[in-house]
Amino acid sequence: MKLRLFAIVVLSWLAAVSPALAQQWPDKPIRLIVPAPAGGVSDLVARLLAEQLRTNLGQTVLVDNKPGGSAVVAERAMMAAPADGYTWMVGPSSVMSDIPLTVKTPYDVLKTFTYVAEASSMIHVLVANAGFSPNKVDEVLDYARRNPRSVSVANHGSGTRSNLLGEVLREKSGNAMLIVPYKGSAPILVDLMGNQVQLTFEVVSNVVPHIRSGKLKAYAVVSSTRSQHLPDVPSFGELGLPDLVLPHAGVGVFVLSSTPKPIVDRIQSEMAKIVGTAKFREALAAQGLDLPRDASLDQLRQTLAATTAHNRAIIDKLQLKISPE
Repeated sequence: MKLRLFAIVVLSWLAAVSPALAQQWPDKPIRLIVPAPAGGVSDLVARLLAEQLRTNLGQTVLVDNKPGGSAVVAERAMMAAPADGYTWMVGPSSVMSDIPLTVKTPYDVLKTFTYVAEASSMIHVLVANAGFSPNKVDEVLDYARRNPRSVSVANHGSGTRSNLLGEVLREKSGNAMLIVPYKGSAPILVDLMGNQVQLTFEVVSNVVPHIRSGKLKAYAVVSSTRSQHLPDVPSFGELGLPDLVLPHAGVGVFVLSSTPKPIVDRIQSEMAKIVGTAKFREALAAQGLDLPRDASLDQLRQTLAATTAHNRAIIDKLQLKISPE
C-alpha cells in the first residue's frame, strides 16, 4: 500500500515538474553529437542547425563529431549523457533503420533513441573516380565480372545505407567486387579521387562539386526519379534496377527515448521553426542538400518501420552477416 502511494506521489510530481522543465529549457549549452567526421553531410546539417539554434534559443550550441563503429561511438556518447534534452544526435536515419539490422549491440537502438525531426532529405548517387573506364552502370558490372576483385566499393561502415547499396551492386556483379568500409565521407572521397578505391554510393550534396569539376563521374541516382541537383544523371528506377532504389532516408535529430515528452515536444517544435524558414532551406539548397519532409513523430516512426522491413529483406536475400559492435 505504501509503495503504491509512493508511486502515485512520484508520478504526480513528474506530471507537475515536466511542463515546468520544458518551459525552462534550454538554460544551458546544447551538444549536437555527429556520428561522422567533419566535412560530411551530417556534419554540415548539424552546423547549419547549430547556427539557427544559437539565434533562436540564445544558448551556446556545440557540434561534437564522434565517428566510428557504424554510429555506435556516437550512440554510446548519447547514452552516457543525461536524458534532459541537452544532448542530441544529428545523423542519418539509417542509424535507426539500416545499421541495427547488421550491427549487433547490447542495446536496442529503436527503443533507446527517438527520431524527433528530419532536417534534410538524403539521396545517394553511385560515383567513380574520373579515370575509371566504364561510363554506364551496365559497363561497371561487366568490367567487374571481367576483372574480378579489381573493383573496390567504399562505404561508411557496416550496416550504413552506402554499405547496403554496395552489397546489392556487388551481388549484381556476381560478387566480383570488394567492399571497403570507412568512417565517413571525407576519407572516402580522398581515396576515391586518389584511385585507392573505384566506386562509392555517396550523398548527392557531397559529390556535386567534384562531379562538376570533373574529378568524379556519376552513374545513377538511388531513386525512382532524378535529383534536382544532378538533372543529367539517370535514376536507378529509370535504368530498370529497382533493387537499387531504397526507401526514403534523411538526416535528422535523435534524443534518448527517456527524455521527458514535454521536452521532446519542445525540441520538435524548435526544429519545425528552423526547417520551415526560408534562410535554412536556402542554406540547404546552396549546399546541394534536399529539403526535409514535414513529418510528425508518428510519421517518422512509420517511415522507419517501412524502411527497416525493406532493408531486412535485402539483408536476408544477400545473407549479410551480423557484425559485433
